[in-house]
Amino acid sequence: MSDLSTFFNDDISSYFIFLTAAVFLIAGIVKGSIGMGLPIVSITLLSLYTSPRLAMMMIIIPTLVTNFLQYYRSTDKVDMVFSNKYLLVSLFVCTFSFSYFSFSLEQKTLSFLLGLMIFIFIIYRWTGFSLSFGLGFDKIIQVVSGAIIGTAAGFTHVWAPTIAILLLIRKANKDQFVGLTGLYIFVGSLGLFSTHYFFELLDSQTLILSTLMIFPSVFGFLIGEKIRSFISEKLFETLLMIFLLFASINLLDKSDFFPLY
Repeated sequence: MSDLSTFFNDDISSYFIFLTAAVFLIAGIVKGSIGMGLPIVSITLLSLYTSPRLAMMMIIIPTLVTNFLQYYRSTDKVDMVFSNKYLLVSLFVCTFSFSYFSFSLEQKTLSFLLGLMIFIFIIYRWTGFSLSFGLGFDKIIQVVSGAIIGTAAGFTHVWAPTIAILLLIRKANKDQFVGLTGLYIFVGSLGLFSTHYFFELLDSQTLILSTLMIFPSVFGFLIGEKIRSFISEKLFETLLMIFLLFASINLLDKSDFFPLY
């Protein structure tokens, strides 16, 4: 019996759905404001009252829809696809492949490695050093970048850290950052959904609830978009770095290698 069935059998389904909708509303606002964060915010909050595995499955449909919306509302959509085609193919293949193995992987080790990687990057950014290979990078770097993003997301269902690191190194401006993030996560989410669908890893109850969470997620996203229009480039990057800092602390804490309490 799934975790979701347990909640329904305990006659607290209305409370569970209301609380989960509130979580996705908050995550959607964060997503709309800085262009990312729906998976990591929703997984963190959902894990407070349900299993991490159920949380990882519930985010799939809202993540897919909000990122398509984010990409669709950006500029230069066709150019984004063609200029990143090798990265997108690598991203899809790696997400599809590695998400299947996430069910048997030790999550604490992955949380530690991902959290440590983000924390090191934050220190690097704060030191003022500059490393850049520009927005027009070659095939090999695209394939490697897509593989790193897809592998990390396939195992953890979390996209923000690796994508943020890549785009900050590439010195993408706010509009480029938001548009490319939407495109990357949308394509990767297709891989994630495909794995769960073809290998029957997503039960019908969870799929229905995940689909219902599209509504609060999109509503929150639209609110966040309005907030983003008042954010300058400098403030945008500051908020993004703060978000990454909290994300790294949360991941390190969950790993038990570096417990905070």
